Amino acid sequence: MDNQEALMRFERYLTRRSPERSTAKHYVSDVRLFLARCPKPWSQVTPADIDAFVDRGRQAGWKPTTVRRRVTALKAFFEFCAEETGRWEEPNPVRLRRHAPKLGKRLPRDVPDETVQRLWAVITSPRDRAIFALMLRAGLRVGEVIALTHGDILTPATSESPARLRVRGKGCKERIVYLSVDAHTLLRHWLEMAPGDPGTPLFHNWRGQPLTIAGVQERLRHYCHLAGVHVSCHQLRHTFARQLVEGEMPVTSLARLLGHAQLATTQLYIEGADPHLRREYAAAMARWQEQVDLTTPESLPRMAPAPTERQTPPASAEEPTPLFQAEDWALDLPAWVREPCVAYIHRRQGGWKPSQRLRHAQRLLRALAGFWRWQLARRPLQTWTELTRDDLQTYIDERLAAGRAPTTIKNVIYPLWGILGELREQGLSVPAGLFRLRLPKGRELLPRHLGETEAQRLEQYIRAFLTQEEPEARREAAWFFVLAHTGIRLSELLDLRRADLDLEGARLRIRQGKGRRDRVVYLSSTAVRALQGYLAQAPRQPEEPLFQRAGRPLHERWVQRRLRALGETAGVPEVSPHRLRHTFATRLANLGVSVLTIQKLLGHDKLSTTQRYVHIADKTVEQDYQQAMAQIEQGEVPLSLTPIPLFNWLPIGWTICVTVQIPDSM
Repeated sequence: MDNQEALMRFERYLTRRSPERSTAKHYVSDVRLFLARCPKPWSQVTPADIDAFVDRGRQAGWKPTTVRRRVTALKAFFEFCAEETGRWEEPNPVRLRRHAPKLGKRLPRDVPDETVQRLWAVITSPRDRAIFALMLRAGLRVGEVIALTHGDILTPATSESPARLRVRGKGCKERIVYLSVDAHTLLRHWLEMAPGDPGTPLFHNWRGQPLTIAGVQERLRHYCHLAGVHVSCHQLRHTFARQLVEGEMPVTSLARLLGHAQLATTQLYIEGADPHLRREYAAAMARWQEQVDLTTPESLPRMAPAPTERQTPPASAEEPTPLFQAEDWALDLPAWVREPCVAYIHRRQGGWKPSQRLRHAQRLLRALAGFWRWQLARRPLQTWTELTRDDLQTYIDERLAAGRAPTTIKNVIYPLWGILGELREQGLSVPAGLFRLRLPKGRELLPRHLGETEAQRLEQYIRAFLTQEEPEARREAAWFFVLAHTGIRLSELLDLRRADLDLEGARLRIRQGKGRRDRVVYLSSTAVRALQGYLAQAPRQPEEPLFQRAGRPLHERWVQRRLRALGETAGVPEVSPHRLRHTFATRLANLGVSVLTIQKLLGHDKLSTTQRYVHIADKTVEQDYQQAMAQIEQGEVPLSLTPIPLFNWLPIGWTICVTVQIPDSM
């Protein structure tokens, strides 16, 4: 069975298995692309060929989701070929852990309500207003909208009940959706202009032909251009889901309206909309404002001068961040060391956040170069297979003796293990003992938070910037209160775009945080005021970096130095962005916010990580104990109805002799 025959059989197999889905079209297209770049027979394809295919795709700008889908298609293709030919003994050349990047956690792609209002203001066509109302008020997919007929409108809207529509969704599954009175008014207006029989399409073009998906998408792009926004048809569906969740609709009911068979799919649509999380955050910040004095003292030190910033290229939202090239890395090391390390970095960086690629690559390469220079000076080797467990253990022991932190040592061993694992998959004889090391455990450090007195002093100093007219002061106040009142990381702050900010909803969308996880955080009233003042003087386009200086994005080291200088001027030394993050978590915990809520706001995957950020004050523990015991004892029998007064206790040194008489009957 040659490649062409295998591809034909594979396509027929997918079509039989999923006749109503687009799986066959996409998978066959992915396999055909691979076979065009690697024309060798399918039975001779190796993991190295898959490596080359993925590497070329990443350099061409493929997104991680595209890479993973194409790798998954290839894995299914080779599994099918092995089943068709009975060659079960031949391994599949695709290794998902090696070739498919981790996708992280993406937030729903909903848009702020103010963006929807700007878009709606430029849609003038009655037909188009009805089409997009079905997406925004009924959550229909674009394909479901163009498939509607006049007979699918089951009942009109009344003051007591919404209109009912019959929708044919994915997999030919039918469902009933509802349409509000205002949305049905737009639909009725279109029906009055274009009546039709029950079986005729509901929407058509000026020639009377049914609309296509591409045609509807093109109309939306036209309106987005007029409104100066970026919105897709599917984002309107996500916005519908988010608005219903914020209106307290249960997820089970929302799943039926969206046509989802699994609740897990619906969860992906509403991950960023959590009314309980918003209420808990808002209540905690309100309690904090009641407890502290937010008035700005009349005498405050003057704003410290801003440090000079290293010149960086101007921000460009259109140009994608290229992959980091490391061909000139550590030229003093032998080629057999350099080539696997560079190849490992090239494969890893495809799954990294673009803005962090350079930083992560340089850190890993610096760690690998340090190890190999140490190893080759201590005991020269000729190949990776000569590396032993004793070599790694000696390195760990010497680093610990030199005072290196356990985390620093792990940052060397983990990439070494990754490279050795890839070499073993390629057929190199790597000793198993290299992977059987006991790595040192780190110390459990207390959170590095500011005391509440220090935090309030610093915030009072920055709050004075809100009333100043200088653009620098307003910018400083904006990024400071975003850091201090949301707990986001510095890298997340620098990656913010104007489109991520929803001032009307008082929330921020964090794109691809640590672990490529998206999340939503909420803004305090002070942070909203600071951002409004900053943007009034420095408006930004949707995809422009939110915080800029002299037309360029803020630099990480500049923000760190600037924050430290502001803290020293306010009398609070050693302030850093990460200390503000710890302070935010500690403040919420002491205000009674649950640790699960803090975990979501900080974007932690594990609860144990959040616990390291939280420092509970003794007063908070005492209050929590009293409240809990009051609840417990409310319905319990008292332990003692007649407590013994303190003055009845015997003096120290006295003893009591008790004589117990046991009856004879016992």
